[in-house]
Amino acid sequence: MKSVNVMLLPLAFALALTGCGEDPARRFARAGEAFARHDYLAAQGDLAAALAAMPDDPKVLELHARNALAMGDGVAAGASLAKLPVARRPGDYTLLVAEAALLRGKSADALAALGNDSSAQGQRLRALALLGKGDADAAGRAFDMGLAAHPDDARLLAAAARFRLGQGDRLEARALVDRALQADGGALDAMLADGRISTAEGDLARALASYDKAAKAYPGNLPALVGRAGVLGDLGRLDQLEQAIKGLTGVGSDADVTYLSARLAAARGQWQKVRDLLQSDEGKLAGRDDAAVLYAQALVALGQPEQARARLAPLLARHPENLVVRRELAKAQLAGRDAAGAVATLRPFATSKTALPEDLRLLAQAAKAAGDTDLASYEARARFPSPRAMGALLADGDLAMRQGNWGNAVDAYERILAATDGRNAMVLNNLAWAYGQLGNTDKAVDFAGRALQQAPGNPSVMDTLGWLLVTSGKDRARGVQLLRDAAAKAPQNGTIQRHYAEARKG
Repeated sequence: MKSVNVMLLPLAFALALTGCGEDPARRFARAGEAFARHDYLAAQGDLAAALAAMPDDPKVLELHARNALAMGDGVAAGASLAKLPVARRPGDYTLLVAEAALLRGKSADALAALGNDSSAQGQRLRALALLGKGDADAAGRAFDMGLAAHPDDARLLAAAARFRLGQGDRLEARALVDRALQADGGALDAMLADGRISTAEGDLARALASYDKAAKAYPGNLPALVGRAGVLGDLGRLDQLEQAIKGLTGVGSDADVTYLSARLAAARGQWQKVRDLLQSDEGKLAGRDDAAVLYAQALVALGQPEQARARLAPLLARHPENLVVRRELAKAQLAGRDAAGAVATLRPFATSKTALPEDLRLLAQAAKAAGDTDLASYEARARFPSPRAMGALLADGDLAMRQGNWGNAVDAYERILAATDGRNAMVLNNLAWAYGQLGNTDKAVDFAGRALQQAPGNPSVMDTLGWLLVTSGKDRARGVQLLRDAAAKAPQNGTIQRHYAEARKG
């Protein structure tokens, strides 16, 4: 959300008031009602009008500041807070000032405003301010101290969860966000943190549900809208992502809209458009690692690997633990015919017990081009994972299917396919069903068709493809025929019989 120029508000909204003649007191009351139901966008217009008519009213100033903070506008909030008379400042005034300073990127000012405040929100803001100053260790200690004193504060727990996720500790992040949701399942920070952590866990269905819930409870909330759009992109729901981006135009920041538009273009293979979009807003996207990686991918696709390397190498130096950056840098090095450099970049995967088969194959490709004598071992690990590792992947996939954790199921089965000949009918069928549950119909039908090729007489496989064809409308006639045949082969299977009955109704 762009900061509002508060110097222009009085004239603009005075004109608006003149035109409509509505009582400023009534507009202030209506703003309070909108604020109470978390509709901050609706409250903003009425508050600005009330503020234009009553610029020194402490109640108007305070609500305007709180609403601006809820919308992420530290400039407008700070301006209203500064005008509050000392005698009329609310009890949490220093917390409001600190939060406004944080939103403006003024971590030192936030710490100064907090002083020795040891409340739950004081510790939350102190930790975030320390993090803003680059002192992660001190931020961690502040979170620990805050949680020791306030173990059930949802906002503090959610902020700590995001911090732990940023430190790479997903298990602790999940534990913290679960505590936050238990403390207050309707807290915005808890829902947003759950969406973010669920995305990192691969549970995209849960992430989407969390962002949807947040957007419904807090209309127009930018992090919820942006998070939802990002998950739609991860799910491959490109048409829905396109609509979500349109919904952000004029509401979301230019940087968010540009990045998501570039992601959409990348998913459609429009790499020149990706580069043009990211280049046009390069200044606003500075510091965003995700945008830098996407820009590099576009450069490689457009035949400019050296430029991609120049962008990725410093990023990997700052974040050597980032596997995505490492992988993309190696691809750029290979595209630039620096096989030895790619081997050096990928070598950590050689000793990793959790390396993905696709990373090992990339390492094998680089090693072969560089004449590395370790090539055979890399290829063997990529092509023939240990039975224990394969069993663990199958168990993970099956558990995810039973729990309805479709994102994790897709991840597990995709890894199995990548490490095998890709012809296991059960894996293909389960992958098709999981993709269907995630709403990615094209991939679901493709995998279901491949499963049917491997097991043409299996009623469960016939049911999966038939049901997908019927529910998606891609080929209803063929879908009904498959379901009819499946039902005849498995008369005791309740799921198949139900699908066939539903298909006949249509």
